Amino acid sequence: MAELTPIHIKVRNTEGVLFEGDVDRITSYNEIGQFDIYPMHANFISIIKKGLILFRHHQKLQDIKFDQAVLKIKKDNAGIFLGLEELLVEPEKE
Repeated sequence: MAELTPIHIKVRNTEGVLFEGDVDRITSYNEIGQFDIYPMHANFISIIKKGLILFRHHQKLQDIKFDQAVLKIKKDNAGIFLGLEELLVEPEKE
């Protein structure tokens, strides 16, 4: 059986890229609960919570913790955007 094309993922915050690479599974959480993304997943956008776990060759590659982020999947490319709430907070007035 042929292997599926991996998911290319890029995890960013407001300061730069935290992780970039190929994975064969992404596990995270949204308002409904835990979910997994495998190659050939449908295009998908979600606000995710708690963090995400990245797997390659069926082993945990990295565990990234955060409070909230936006996840976008399109044609086996995943973008995770952390810290967007910082951009929405208005600066304090003196």
